[in-house]
Parts: sequence; C-alpha cells; structure tokens
Amino acid sequence: MTLLATPRLGQETVDAVDPVGPDSGGRRRLRWPFSRRYLLGRTVNAAIAVWAVLTIVFFALHLTGNPAVLLVSPDASRSDVERISAQLGFDKPLIVQYGIFLAQIAGGHFPASIRYGTDPLAIVLSRLPATLLLGGTGLVAGVLLGLTAGYWAAVGRNGRLRRVPVSILTAFEAVPSFFLSVVFIALFAITWPVLPIAGNDSPAALVLPATVIALALAAPIARVFRTSLTEVLDADHVRLAEAKGLSATTVTLRHVVVNSLAPVVNVVGVQAGVVLGGAVVTESVFSWPGVGQLATSAIASRDYPVVLASVTLIAVGFVLINLVVDAAAALLDPRGGRR
Repeated sequence: MTLLATPRLGQETVDAVDPVGPDSGGRRRLRWPFSRRYLLGRTVNAAIAVWAVLTIVFFALHLTGNPAVLLVSPDASRSDVERISAQLGFDKPLIVQYGIFLAQIAGGHFPASIRYGTDPLAIVLSRLPATLLLGGTGLVAGVLLGLTAGYWAAVGRNGRLRRVPVSILTAFEAVPSFFLSVVFIALFAITWPVLPIAGNDSPAALVLPATVIALALAAPIARVFRTSLTEVLDADHVRLAEAKGLSATTVTLRHVVVNSLAPVVNVVGVQAGVVLGGAVVTESVFSWPGVGQLATSAIASRDYPVVLASVTLIAVGFVLINLVVDAAAALLDPRGGRR
C-alpha cells in the first residue's frame, strides 16, 4: 500500500479513525468514562443482583431440610431436634426466617455459623487470599495463553498451522474442569509423581489447579482476540498509520493490538467472574483451602450462614470486577465517551 492508494482524509475523518488525536502529543488521552448517573444505576443494579442471588440461595438451602438434624446424634429424640431448631430459629416459618435474615444483612452482619459458632463472613474472608492466589494465577496464565494463541491465529503466516493453537484450546475448553483435574492428577501425581495434588504448602501445589483454570479460560479469549485483530487490521486508522511511514512494530502494538483489546477486556471480566464461581470445583478436587472448598464443606454440613456469606462475597466480587472491566474497556475504546 502506498500514499497514492490512500484516500485524502480531512481533519474530521482523521479524528474519527485515528485513536490518537492531533492535540494529544502522540499520547492517548484517558478520561473517566462514567457519569454519576451511570455509576448510580450500576450501584442499584448491583444491589438488586446481590439481593436476588442471596434470595435464591437462601430458599434453595432451606428446601434441603432442617440443619438441626445434623447437629444432634443419630439416636436423638424428636424433642431434641425441636429444641435445637428453636435455638437456631429454624422452627419459625420460612418467610419469617427470610425476613430476619434480610434484617441481619441490612444491619451489616450475618447470623452466626452453625458449625463454627462465629461470624461466617470472617471465616470466608480468612479463606479469600488462597482463592485470590489460585484464581489470579490461573487468570493471568489463561489471558497470556489466549492472547498468544489469538495473535498467532490472526497474523501467522502459515494459514493451516496458525489455527492449531486455538483449536487445541477449544478442545480443552470442552472438557469439564473436574475431569481435566482428575486426568492431571493421574498423570502428574500418580503416573509421574512430580507435582503435589493437595493443599497449598508449596508453590508447586499451585501448578495443577492454576493450569486447569487457565485452560478453561484461554479459548474464548483467543477467539475474541483473533476476531478483533482481524477487524482492526483492515481499519482506516491502521492504513493511515502505514501510509505515514510508521514502523511495523509501532503500527502493530500501538494501532492494532491496543485497539483490539477492548472486547478482550470484556471477556476477561466475564471469565474472572467464572473463576470466582468455578473455583468451587477446582478447589474441592485439589483440596485447595479457599472460599470454594469452604462453601462445599458448608453445603455438606448445612451451615447456611457460611454458604450465604460465601455467595455474597462471590456476588459482590463479580459485580466489582465487571465495573472495573467496563471502565477499562471504555478507556481502551477510542470512540468511548462518558456514559
């Protein structure tokens, strides 16, 4: 492509297609992308979403039976069960229990854990660092793997081979996480005992569960990045940058890759929320002492307050992640303005 092949662009057109404006000094000008009205709307929606999740989980848990049955011996009398139920408030009608629960949440605290007898939120927060370590490691690895595969699929010179990485990642995506975890345990802990399979006593214990999470996240990131790169490569501002005589590296990094990241950021946000929720399975299989494993054991013992505290933390985390992702995507989008 030469200058003769490039149509003459007016200043208005240049501003529309070139993400770096004439008065920016060669740098992208970042603006706070959200208005107060938008933030208020998101806050209200977030509160409604968290309330809906807690309501669904509350009624689903209570439909499984009376947890007082698990707190007495197998040969306990009916009167013993009724006495424990009255002490814990489970003898009241379900709608009354729900109202009491909402009042407690509105007051800033959860009912005491049935199993531990203490604040369930404090118990959940004590497990949060382990979950963040595992989820963060898996997310970073999955993003890097997906971006690499997507970039290769879009710009690789060999038309056949460049599709292979994305195809492999898609195959891993189709395998359930629990099955992939079992396969990894069989290969790297039994057949070739080179990695630990339980706990978090050493950095090596992080490898297998983080790899399972990364492989589950990488495929959608790779596909979206490949599609976004393909569209941006044919955009007007890229042709204009090439016509200006900019180096291939500058054009690729500044005008192609950066402007292809906005849709990827949205996918990463969704995947980060999936990591929070999906950690329940991975942490349980690898005995990783995080929020997911705590929630699983709490469900088994019908410790409703701990389950509800875990769900609340995950729901709030998902909402906050999506708000941060919206901000990042709006900043990366050259056409994004205040919402």
